[in-house]
Amino acid sequence: MRILVVNVNTTQSITDAIGKQAAAAAAEGTEIVPLTPAFGAESVEGNYESYLAAVAVMETVRAHPEPFDAVIQAGYGEHGREGLQELLDVPVVDITEAAASTAQFLGRRYSVVTTLD
Repeated sequence: MRILVVNVNTTQSITDAIGKQAAAAAAEGTEIVPLTPAFGAESVEGNYESYLAAVAVMETVRAHPEPFDAVIQAGYGEHGREGLQELLDVPVVDITEAAASTAQFLGRRYSVVTTLD
C-alpha cells in the first residue's frame, strides 16, 4: 500500500516530522510518501491561508505520480479535502476529521486545543 501524507503548509521540517510519525504508525509493507506543497502558507492561521492551502494541496497531489492508494491530509482543518475527493478515486482523510470521529466513538465529550488565537 502506498499512502500520500500531505502537509497543508509549506514548512518542510513539519513534513519531515509528519512523515516519520506516519511511517512509525503504518502497517508493515506500507509506503508513506510525505509531501510538502511548493507554494501556499507557511502556517495556516486564518481563512486566507486555508483557501491558499487548499489550492496548494490539491495541486501538489494532482501533480504527484500515481499509483497511490490513499491520501492523508496532515493539518488542522479540512483544507481542500472535498476538492481532493472530487479529483481522486482513492480515499482522502483529513487528520482533524479522523481524530474527531475517533473521539466520538471513544467517549461522549471531547475538546480541541489549539495554539492559535
